[in-house]
Amino acid sequence: MRKILLLILLMISSVSFIYSQTPCVLDFQINNGGGSCPDLSDGTGATGTITLTFDGPVDPLNIATIVTVFDITDPTIPPIAVTGVTYGAGLLLNNGDVKYCYYIGPNNNNNLAGHNSVFRFLIAYGGVPGCVSQGTLPVAFGAFTATRSNSVVALKWTTATESNNLGFEIQRLVGSGSWQTLSFVATQAAQGNSATDLTYTYTDLNQTKGITQYRIKQIDIDKRSKYSEIRAVRGEGQKGKTIVYPNPTNDGKVNIIFEDVNGNRDVSVSDMTGRVVKQMKGITTNNIVVNNLTAGIYTVRIVNNETSEQEVQKFVVNKR
Repeated sequence: MRKILLLILLMISSVSFIYSQTPCVLDFQINNGGGSCPDLSDGTGATGTITLTFDGPVDPLNIATIVTVFDITDPTIPPIAVTGVTYGAGLLLNNGDVKYCYYIGPNNNNNLAGHNSVFRFLIAYGGVPGCVSQGTLPVAFGAFTATRSNSVVALKWTTATESNNLGFEIQRLVGSGSWQTLSFVATQAAQGNSATDLTYTYTDLNQTKGITQYRIKQIDIDKRSKYSEIRAVRGEGQKGKTIVYPNPTNDGKVNIIFEDVNGNRDVSVSDMTGRVVKQMKGITTNNIVVNNLTAGIYTVRIVNNETSEQEVQKFVVNKR
């Protein structure tokens, strides 16, 4: 009986020890598009998601909240607090990372989406602010583009810095299928470390008639990994400046693919009465997801903030 009691006490103390600390942020990844994020009470859709990697195990009963995000891209000036952004609660993922939805307000001074931006996160546990620094990023992704020319898709991505990097898996998703790995591109950095810009390319023979999405999976020497943002290309011969698919949709979710790889856009979705039901500002990727839509006919309006050009398209959501 004493042995059993001692074993139980040891197990409890072990669990307490595992989660006795409040881990700090080690790495981050920001993606545009709300995905499965819920809307705010005023109907505002999520602008994107933030995935944080921590330097220790995360207690599922004590997940950190994001208090403030600082833009530290320019090391010659003091950190700039990002304003006008609402951060949702964290969701602990199977790999130990934590994903947060974020929502851009009307008075924000940064949309967390610059290709070369670097951010620092002030987090809190139980309302008490914790650490504000994070370690060296394994790889700082720069630009990432996917461009179709007839039956060939050219991928190009850059890294600003690399630390302990093994290389990159090229992954592709066609239509509503699943992600598949196409190839592996080894790092150009000597022993996986570089402090200068490096450029990588990959050519994919792709004769698919529908939408194809691409992403880069960066793998460390110690086998840890992170993903780039997702880029999408239209099918071979597929026309149109902006593509909304599927149209009609049966699950309340549509994908929007923009022709321009780069750019800054505001996107709003209105129902048949003209009421704005979804709104996303400062979109810089060329593909987003709009979800949680009820049955009806909708109008999506895209405004290019750099040229003031507007485009309007309609789509249908069928009853589920």
